[in-house]
Amino acid sequence: MTRLTRLALAAGVALSLLAARSAHAQVMCNDASLVNPIIVSGSTAFEPTLKQFAVKLTAEATPMTIILATGSNASGSCTGVATIVNGTDLGGTAGRYYTLVAGAITNNACTFATGQKADVAISDVFYESCGNVTQPKPTTISDVSGPAQAMVFVVPKANTTTQYLTYKEAQTVYGCGAGGAVSPFIEAAGIFCRDPNSGTQITVAKNIGVPETVLVPQICVASSGTGAVVTNVSNYANPQAAIGFIAADAFDAQRGVLNSLAFASLGQSQAYYSDSGPAVADRRNVRDGHYTIWGYEHIVAPLTNGNPTQKVVDFTGYINGTKTSPNFDAADLEGTAGAIPICAMKVKRAADGGLLSSFTPSETCSCLFEKAISKATTPPTGCTACTGTGASTCTGGLTCQHGFCE
Repeated sequence: MTRLTRLALAAGVALSLLAARSAHAQVMCNDASLVNPIIVSGSTAFEPTLKQFAVKLTAEATPMTIILATGSNASGSCTGVATIVNGTDLGGTAGRYYTLVAGAITNNACTFATGQKADVAISDVFYESCGNVTQPKPTTISDVSGPAQAMVFVVPKANTTTQYLTYKEAQTVYGCGAGGAVSPFIEAAGIFCRDPNSGTQITVAKNIGVPETVLVPQICVASSGTGAVVTNVSNYANPQAAIGFIAADAFDAQRGVLNSLAFASLGQSQAYYSDSGPAVADRRNVRDGHYTIWGYEHIVAPLTNGNPTQKVVDFTGYINGTKTSPNFDAADLEGTAGAIPICAMKVKRAADGGLLSSFTPSETCSCLFEKAISKATTPPTGCTACTGTGASTCTGGLTCQHGFCE
């Protein structure tokens, strides 16, 4: 087949202790200076968002230190879920925590002590989509949906001729590999994927009608994480023949070396970018249902007597905006990182790759989200800033929500 060419004080002390450490100094993940730690395993796609929360939560009046487990036994959505289900001992494996140094979020390495276990896992997919854990979901495990995350097909920046991919083409490329002869993706070494336990891969697979277990060598070249896919695709010797997929938030930071492809889902006669255009970041086509390759970030945790720990309750509340802080707005942090807060969504789904239906959030944050994700200094067109809550500073039936009249 030939493819056509397409167009507080305590918080301050804790923060200063963390910031004083060298970005390269390795400590144990149970170091006493890592105040009130919560150990997170799972999705690498969620790390940009996790970083935003990490530096804010470290500075809260009651600090919380987010430590991400990065070892191979805990990294990846369903691998992370397995750490919760199996109570995996992370001792001896790598982790990292985050500090704010000269205005930049810095990664700091640590090593888990024997006996340390993940408190919570972040998964790009529903528990039921993980084939490496007990099914159905045990009553001792909770799965709470959080912000939405889009996944995008990417090609090297030098490839300006391939602009979109149809459902059938994506299915052929990742179901048959180079043998599918979808030009220009006809070199086996240039088709990159993740692994069957990766939430990014499962989300893509569910939306192109291919089992995630098919996306393995020799169909595609397995990459160990989001960063590896970026490196492999952007550095491939023949840029016209390279393709991979990553989370949209990761793509936002790689627009200088990668292009994203628009996608025409099953039954669609037109392809859509995850954003309203290739050079903008607003996720409008995800939020209104035109772009279909997306899922929720899931917070998976163990339950004792039917309840998660208070630490997990607080963490979940911060992520979903139900636990508020005078120092930050969760929707702003998520938008800054490229994830989509539920308050900015207009569609929903009940399963990975499942049908979409309309959704009206209890409160909306579309204006704040678009301002945050675009890194704009002024409000988006049509958005009026306001103060307080309710209709006190808004007219025309609008109310003040997340700093804007909506």
